[in-house]
Amino acid sequence: MKKIILSVIFLLLVLSSCNSRATQEKDADKRLKHIEQLIAENALNAAKIEIDSIHALYPRFVNKRKIAAAFQDTIIRRECARTLAYCDSILPSKQHEADSIQKNFRFEKNEKYQQFGNYVYKTQQTENNSNRMYLKAYVDENADHYLISNYCGGRIEHTSIEVAVNDIFAHTDTLDVSNSAYHSFNDGGSHWETLTLKNEQDKGVTGFIAQNSGARIKVTLYGKKSTVYYLSDADKKAIKETYHLWIVKKDVAQLQKEIKKATVKIERINKIK
Repeated sequence: MKKIILSVIFLLLVLSSCNSRATQEKDADKRLKHIEQLIAENALNAAKIEIDSIHALYPRFVNKRKIAAAFQDTIIRRECARTLAYCDSILPSKQHEADSIQKNFRFEKNEKYQQFGNYVYKTQQTENNSNRMYLKAYVDENADHYLISNYCGGRIEHTSIEVAVNDIFAHTDTLDVSNSAYHSFNDGGSHWETLTLKNEQDKGVTGFIAQNSGARIKVTLYGKKSTVYYLSDADKKAIKETYHLWIVKKDVAQLQKEIKKATVKIERINKIK
């Protein structure tokens, strides 16, 4: 009698399990149908959330998860196609804009030592500015921006730069004199220092100069000692143009990066298929 009761209980558990599995499969099918509908409506973010739920709720339903994965690939293809269409439409105009700006720059590159060449504004070429204090800006082929403080006079070991118009100012990062971005030397009794700040290390100083190029801009060099001077009109114009070139080149680089990413994703899916 006891064996019969145990057999009945086991049978009921099996039937209950089968019934539960059948119910779960129906629920999974409903979700998959909903995902298909969301994709048709281009509600791709909502579809991705539903796909995640299939994997989370039905880890043992391999076939259902394969269908969900196929829907995911469809979404990736659509998103990548959209990205490619947008980037391809914008890139030519951005590249043309960069080429137009570069006409006022000289391209400099030492093939032996440099991986990327530099675009230097025509009035800020080093050979024409070796005997004065000034800020120099340039952009390289990799869309990196550099702001260089060139100083000559008594030793101050300056490690940061501040630019100001009245009470409004911007201040760069402070670097240590042991940093390779700082360099000093003596020549013929004169002392020279350069401080090079890359990209965001300038903390908006270049952008500040570009936005206030019509005003009188005070430059303060801070270090063991400090010194003050005012930017020339030619340097303000050069930095403004360089900043503009940097923004456009970053846009071009980002568009090219997005095109490459989208292309790689599509190729990966096609290989799987």
